[in-house]
Amino acid sequence: SKAVQLAKCSPRGSFLVTWERHSGVNNLKVWESNNGTLLTSFSCKKATLTGLQWTHDEKFAFHLVTNEIHIYDANTWKRVGKVRCQGVSSFSLPSVKGVAPNIIVGKDAAEKYLLTVFTPGTKGKPSRVDLLRYPDRMGRESSTVSSDASAASTGGNNNDAVNPPSGPALTSKSLFNAEEAQVQWSPRADSALVLTQTSIDSTGESYYGSSHLFLLLENDPKRPGNGSALSVPLPPEAAKDAQGTVPIVSCSWVPNPTITGTVPFTVISGRMPALA
Repeated sequence: SKAVQLAKCSPRGSFLVTWERHSGVNNLKVWESNNGTLLTSFSCKKATLTGLQWTHDEKFAFHLVTNEIHIYDANTWKRVGKVRCQGVSSFSLPSVKGVAPNIIVGKDAAEKYLLTVFTPGTKGKPSRVDLLRYPDRMGRESSTVSSDASAASTGGNNNDAVNPPSGPALTSKSLFNAEEAQVQWSPRADSALVLTQTSIDSTGESYYGSSHLFLLLENDPKRPGNGSALSVPLPPEAAKDAQGTVPIVSCSWVPNPTITGTVPFTVISGRMPALA
């Protein structure tokens, strides 16, 4: 198409998603990479591709709509579930998933997929980030498709009322100073760094606004079966702003999933000169 303005590949390159200027018809299109076949399309008024993401193995695709994230089988494009989250503005799926050393993955083991969901704050209510897991921990208002409903459905139009509900989120974190959230997944896709930011610093100390860093974990050693959300501690000697907080300049995981033990990450923080 000559009207394409944005494009990106799925994690393994099997699919290509393109965005065109909205003109009343579906303008977010999914193509098969090896032959150019148009597989499906959606309506997307904003010039962005982040509203459609695949799991690392490309078995499922997640599509953001108003107050929900719809989940599709990437082979048939039939809907197999939904995440219900009032006010959700963005989500993130890890594009790769490495395996720790000495871990044996069974061939028939059921794959589960983590994702983060960010909901901006409203008047009198803080922003929130949730760590979810498909298909068993997507939030109590979310659902998956039962085998009977999936078999009876056509074109992905499933009756969510008869679908089995999912369990609660693995963990959630209220964010009192966050207009947006950037997510970086660990190379094992079992934890994520969430960097929250505001566009304007009310103190006037920083042109870039304020920022905070949190670590989301799939498994909490103190609460088996649940995740945890931690505020990342920063060096006490780092230069603080007028509110006593430390600006976050950058953060990054060590990109090696085979490291023994916990995969480390680095953080650059503080007003100039910053500390790492």
